[in-house]
Amino acid sequence: MTAQDNIDAHLLFAMLDEATRAQLCVEGKEVRYRPGQTIHRQGDHDRSLQVIIEGQVRFSRLDRDGRKVNAAVFGPGESFGELPLLTGRPRTHDAVAVGAVRLLRLSDRQFRDLLNRKPELRDRLLAELAERLVNAADRLDSALRLSVPQRVAQFLVAEVERGAGALSLHVRQSDIADALGVTREAVAAALRKFRAERLVETRYRAIDVLDLDALRLAVGRGAAG
Repeated sequence: MTAQDNIDAHLLFAMLDEATRAQLCVEGKEVRYRPGQTIHRQGDHDRSLQVIIEGQVRFSRLDRDGRKVNAAVFGPGESFGELPLLTGRPRTHDAVAVGAVRLLRLSDRQFRDLLNRKPELRDRLLAELAERLVNAADRLDSALRLSVPQRVAQFLVAEVERGAGALSLHVRQSDIADALGVTREAVAAALRKFRAERLVETRYRAIDVLDLDALRLAVGRGAAG
């Protein structure tokens, strides 16, 4: 996967003409991170936009009691850093590489120059940020309303959809537990039941989804509860 591929597919940049997208790839700086390496920390004043070329990035933050709360995992074609660019505020989350990660980084100046040249991007950017707020509210609602097995099923369905339908997910049980804010034992119990129902198979650091439609139904009915 190349930087150009991800710029072309990015929801924000897809509306740009081909020449402008190619220019972004030339102007941007490609940066690589090792598995587990910190990309930025909550409170950092780095104001740059990153587009993920390869790998995944996990976002977390400390709550008022000093506990780590996992917020999201972004993959290829997704970006982060828009909010600090628009508001001038520091980073709101820690960002850590999940596996090897390649990013295309655009500086504050480069991104603002782009917005000045293409003002229609502002509306698209605001719409994307609003969508993220809706997703965050949905995750909070799920945490309050759904059982752990339902939330695990919901997580797996979302990961399949994020990966354009790929049914083999390179995710660990501990990753799911961190993302949902539950114990690894609770996730393992849900996956055991899903295995018994032939909805999934588990491998070393991977989960294969065998019946996506049944997993979707499990979210709604709490069948594994």
